[in-house]
This record gives sequence, C-alpha cells and structure tokens, in this order.
Amino acid sequence: MKSKALSLALVFILALSVLAVTHPRPAAAGQTLNTLTINLLFSEVKDRPARLTKIAKFAAQQKINGTPVDVILLQEVVGGVLVGTKNSAQDLRNLLAARGMTYYLSYRFEEGLPGVLMVGNAILSRYPILLTVTRTLPFVEYIHFEGIDFPIRRIVMMARLALKNKGRVNVYNTHLSSEATDADRLKQVQALLDFLENIEKNLPGDNPIILGGDFNTNLNFYKTMYQELITNHSFTDTYAVFNNCFSCCPPPDGADLSGCTYALTGNPYINPPGDMPQRLDYLLARSIADVVSSQVVFKSGTAGDPWVSDHSGVLSRVQLP
Repeated sequence: MKSKALSLALVFILALSVLAVTHPRPAAAGQTLNTLTINLLFSEVKDRPARLTKIAKFAAQQKINGTPVDVILLQEVVGGVLVGTKNSAQDLRNLLAARGMTYYLSYRFEEGLPGVLMVGNAILSRYPILLTVTRTLPFVEYIHFEGIDFPIRRIVMMARLALKNKGRVNVYNTHLSSEATDADRLKQVQALLDFLENIEKNLPGDNPIILGGDFNTNLNFYKTMYQELITNHSFTDTYAVFNNCFSCCPPPDGADLSGCTYALTGNPYINPPGDMPQRLDYLLARSIADVVSSQVVFKSGTAGDPWVSDHSGVLSRVQLP
C-alpha cells in the first residue's frame, strides 16, 4: 500500500510539473475573474429544480450586464435516488447551457451511500479546467436525511483554470464541517492549507488563487482561524476589503445584516427558525491585483434576488495581476 501511495504521489507531482512547464504564464494584467460561491442545501429536494433555475437566471442576467460569472463554487451538490438526480451540479450546468452559457464542470462526492445519497462539492468554470485534485479533511460528521444517518468526510478540491490569454488561476472550493468543534474545524483548515501550499510550491510563479466555500464559522470572530488564513497565509477576505468592514455581520452587537450569509430574516429554509444571522461563506484571494467588487447575493426573496438555499451566496470580482 505504501508503494502504491508513493507511486500515486509521484504521478501527481509529475502531472503538476508537466502543467508547470507547459503553461508557465500568469494571467494577463487587467483581466478580472468573477466568482460566486453558494451552498445548495442538499435536504430540500422538491423545489431544487426551481432553486437551480433561479441561479441560472441570475448568471444569465450577470452576462447581460457585462459581468458574467466566470466561476461557480458549489457546496452540497447531491446525487442518488433519495434526492432524485444523478448530479445536481450537472443539472445546473444544463440549465446554464440552455441559456447559452457554456461551463466546464468538475465535481467530487464525499462519503455517503453510493446510488442512494452522495453529497459533495463542484466547480463550474467558463474557462477550461486543466487539472482537479481533491483532499479529504479530518473529522467525520453525519448528515440526517429520511431517517438515515449518512457519514460525511468533508473535502477541499482544487481546479487549475486556463484563461483565454493562456494565463492560469488556481481555484479551491471547500465545505467545512458544521458539527465540528472550533478546534476540529481549525484542524480542517490547517489540512486544507497544507494541501494548498503543497500544490502551489510545485507550480511556477506566484499564481492567483481563489479559496472559497462554506466555512461554517465566522472567521472574523474566531481569531485563530482568521489569523491562520489571513495573516499566516496572506489571503485577502474579498468581501471585507471591498466593503471596508471587519465583522461584516455584527449581530448581536448591531443591526447591519448586509454581510451576513446565513439565517437572514425571511429565509424560508432556515432550520431551526430563529437562528441568529451569521457570516459563514467566504471568497478569499491571494496574489491578485485588487478586489473590484464583492456582494452577498440571494438574500432578499425578491424576484431579482431570490432565496435559493438556507445560505446566501458571495459574488466577488477580482483583478488579476
């Protein structure tokens, strides 16, 4: 088993090396990348097609506005007979295609019961995906659905994107455990960062990086995790920087909910009702030139800003170096 694992590791490093030699150029100066992250909420099955349609309509409007969504990070992608689809990320891709938008798709299911219920992450990209690598994070939790407990090991997945100008961007998508303690969730972040830095050191240059997803904790208040990501590993919190805020979701000390991504008033998917609004979803960036814009979306229930999950999404546009 050790020999096999070593061989796989060598193949992985060789693959990175080939990509590095073949595609060494950074993204062209001035090019922007518009990224959306959204947790799809696996448990709401009946209206999932309608919720995915709302996301596709949102992306179509962004394209009309001249700021298309280049990358979509999805958490709680599902497949299996209990949820009535083989792959909800593929369903969204088809809805986007029906509106004239072509996206490349990479997805990874976490543990579950194959064919019955699988939950995982996905990355949709307007640009070709050259490589996808995944790491399983420490700590096992159980999701409860239809009277069954399904074991889930959360993951982080990386996709290397080929931009039109031959530049490269590395995108990481994760979903940290909701049932873990802060200490266990910090271990997940440390494993995630070890994975990320190991990949980045095998690629030439200072590659632009996007790291996003559902972190299931308010990084700004959990100082240790914030320091690990923002200070120790030089990430920029795109929403906080653009909107000039620190907590960006102040309850119980304030009334401004504009930066909150979970349990917003009026969201029909919050369970249990009455949860305090929190900031759980992030788009972090490294080795970029600037944050052009960042906003919380899917947060009001109106036709132009509908509820699509118990989480709202974060949409950030960054300028590449």
